Amino acid sequence: MDIKNASIVHNSLQALCSIAGRRTTSNFAVKVMNTIMTTLRDRYDFLKYVEIHDEHNIQVASQINEISSSEICKAIETAIRIVYMDLQDNGGLYFMKEFKEIIGKETIHALEENGIDLNIIEMEQKHSFNHRNKVNKIAGDASILGYIWSDVSNWKYDDHNKVCILYNKDDKILDKLNLDVIIKEHIDKLTGLDDIDIYQDLQTERYQKEYELLTMLQSKDLDIDTALTLLQISEEELEHIVKRLMGLGFLEYVDVDVVKISEKGLQYISNPVK
Repeated sequence: MDIKNASIVHNSLQALCSIAGRRTTSNFAVKVMNTIMTTLRDRYDFLKYVEIHDEHNIQVASQINEISSSEICKAIETAIRIVYMDLQDNGGLYFMKEFKEIIGKETIHALEENGIDLNIIEMEQKHSFNHRNKVNKIAGDASILGYIWSDVSNWKYDDHNKVCILYNKDDKILDKLNLDVIIKEHIDKLTGLDDIDIYQDLQTERYQKEYELLTMLQSKDLDIDTALTLLQISEEELEHIVKRLMGLGFLEYVDVDVVKISEKGLQYISNPVK
């Protein structure tokens, strides 16, 4: 008897939550998975039938059984690749092995029947892992963020601002990560889809300061003091804004501590997403 789409989705998402939860926390894994589902709905509307409350409470409406199984499996493959991209420790090497063990033979067979070869994905990930290790040996633990993941002692999710705040062992803020932007960027890299836009919210209130900084840099050079005065923010907030814009490719370094608006940033200012 063929396995239904609802079971394929349920088994796959439960496995992803379980694996991600063991490397972070269960609550954080659920936050990430819900962000992935919300973002992927722009491409796969049928994911509106999925609700993730926790690893052991994933609800998949029966309507999803009416959707093409190949489309269901494409969405699952994208989710698999996104979660793996965030597993940078040694555990990431065994990610696909764990995933296959958890979902079971029936789900594996269903995925393979619809063109999703988990063995190929596993080989790709091993190659990526080995390549990253070589790069890390050359580069050491240096990070453009100013911290490495071993520095992170605790985190808190800010529901109002939709950011994950990372703390070190002294309870000082290391970074504020916008999960929506991170996940959308991952999806854009994986699918190359223009209709999933990681910049569409930059002009909203949540990112108002980022947009203001870009428009300022378009017309004049700014030092830190001037930027802080004009934007009415703290130095720490400015640092986070610059990191976010750097991650989007809207700013680029011209010297060790000097950034400028990039061509990509200029194009965005000239033709903002409506």
